[in-house]
Amino acid sequence: MQRLTTVLLLLTIFWVSLAQATSVIGKLIPNGILDITKLDPSTRAILNGGVYSAPVRLDGSFELRDIAPGSYLLEIESINYIFPKLRVDVKDETVKAAYTALGVNWDSTGYSVSHPFELGAKAPSIYFAERQGFNVLGMFKNPMFLMIGFSGLMMLVLPKMMANMDPEALKEMSQSQADAQKMMSDMPSLAKMLGNAQQPQQQQQQQRQRR
Repeated sequence: MQRLTTVLLLLTIFWVSLAQATSVIGKLIPNGILDITKLDPSTRAILNGGVYSAPVRLDGSFELRDIAPGSYLLEIESINYIFPKLRVDVKDETVKAAYTALGVNWDSTGYSVSHPFELGAKAPSIYFAERQGFNVLGMFKNPMFLMIGFSGLMMLVLPKMMANMDPEALKEMSQSQADAQKMMSDMPSLAKMLGNAQQPQQQQQQQRQRR
């Protein structure tokens, strides 16, 4: 008797849940982006990442059945097109929806959408970036190219400038270059400076090891 009562209770709960469950119906409509005839057969309508799912028919329609009361994210899984996302609220056998997007506060919704839904594609899916062709203007914006070009220009122009310079000014410029080279040679190298800085530390370590 107790087992029969339990079975009847479970059946009652099951039928009540079925009575409360409803269907979410929609259709993908063609627009300037979407061509229904080119829609891949794997296209599906899903709620909450696949908790409920249904295939999209050849005419673009879909129906998600036996949806329990609650709030859901409706997405269209398509390898061809990108579709808008909807927040769907199912309550008391009624279905309400509004536009939403990933990263947006769940309570912040866009325009309402009447049920059954009609959704158009936002954009085609693009998986590969087109390779850009040779850009002459972009080459001239490259800092490395500008440095090489400037160096080459100086190699061509500098000898002519020096040939037309006053001998006294040429002598002063040569002297300045010699002084600069001497100053650079007198400066200790970076490796030598680092080596001198590490010597006291090495000596301290050796003394500690001896102790």
